[in-house]
Amino acid sequence: MDTAVQSPATPTAPAAEYGDFLLLQTRYRRTWWIWFACCALLTGAALWVRDIYGIGTAVLSAVALPVVSGQLSGKLSRYYKAEIVPQYVGQFCEAGRFTPESGIGESVFRSCGLFDTAPDRYRTEDLIEGRVGKTAFRFAEVHAQKKRTTYTRNGTRTTWVDIFRGFFFVADFNKDFRGQTTLVPNYWGSRWLAGRARVQLENPRLMKEFLVCSTDQTEARYILTPALMERIMRLWDKYPGRLSISFTGSCIQVARSCMKNHYEASIWRPLGKCLARDTEAMRGLTSIVEELNMNTRIWTKE
Repeated sequence: MDTAVQSPATPTAPAAEYGDFLLLQTRYRRTWWIWFACCALLTGAALWVRDIYGIGTAVLSAVALPVVSGQLSGKLSRYYKAEIVPQYVGQFCEAGRFTPESGIGESVFRSCGLFDTAPDRYRTEDLIEGRVGKTAFRFAEVHAQKKRTTYTRNGTRTTWVDIFRGFFFVADFNKDFRGQTTLVPNYWGSRWLAGRARVQLENPRLMKEFLVCSTDQTEARYILTPALMERIMRLWDKYPGRLSISFTGSCIQVARSCMKNHYEASIWRPLGKCLARDTEAMRGLTSIVEELNMNTRIWTKE
C-alpha cells in the first residue's frame, strides 16, 4: 500500500513536512515499472514471432522509457520545489525566499567580467534570496553556453560549449566601486585576461591561485585587505579551482562552478539524499557572507 511508505531518515525536518512526496514518488515508480513490464512483454513477443514491425515497436517503447522517467521525475520535482524546498530556506537566512522560475539576470552575468565571452544561450533558475545579518544576497543556478560552428566539406556542425555552469552568488558589499576588480583561477585558459591591468598583492598564495585584475589599481588594493585575502583563500580551500570573484557596482559576485543540478527530485533518488544535497548547497552559499565577513561594515556607500 502507498501509505506504508516510510519517511526518510533526516535530522532537518519532521516527516509531516514532506506532504505527499513519498506517496507520489511511489506511484510514479509504479507507473514506470508498468511501462517497463509492457515493453519487456512486447519485446519478448516480437522476438518470439520474429515480426520486424513488432521488434521496431518494442525498440521504440524501450527508447521511450527514459523519457517516461524524465517526465515523472519532472512532475515530482515541481512538487518538491513548491512544497518542500521553501521550508528549508529560512533555516539559513532571514526573510528567505525561494523562486524556482526566477534566477540571476543575464545582464548581471554579462557585466561581471569573469568570463571570456558573452553567452549565446543562457539559462537560470532556482533563485534563493534573503539576508544574513545586515547583508542582502541572492543566488541561483546558471548555465551559460557559447555556440561553436565547425565548417566541414559535408556542411556545418554546431556544438554548444559551456562558459559556466554552477551557482552565481550576488551580495551587497556596502560600497560603491568606481572600477571593477576580478579574481579568476590562475590557469592556462586565463590568458584571455592578458590585456587587462594586473594587480600585484602581498599575498603570495592568493597571487598563485588567482589572476587579479582591476580597472582601478588603488581601489583594488583598498578592497582586498590582508584580512579579506585570507578569508578568500579559506573559501578557495573549500572549493579549489571552482571560484571566481568580482567586485562590480556595489556588489560582490561569486561564481562557483558545479556540474550537479540542484533542487530537483527524482523518482529513484531518496528524499533524504535530495535534501542533504540541497541544504548543503544552501548552507555553503549563505555562509559566504560570514566567511568573507561582509557584516563588518568598514565602508559606507557614497
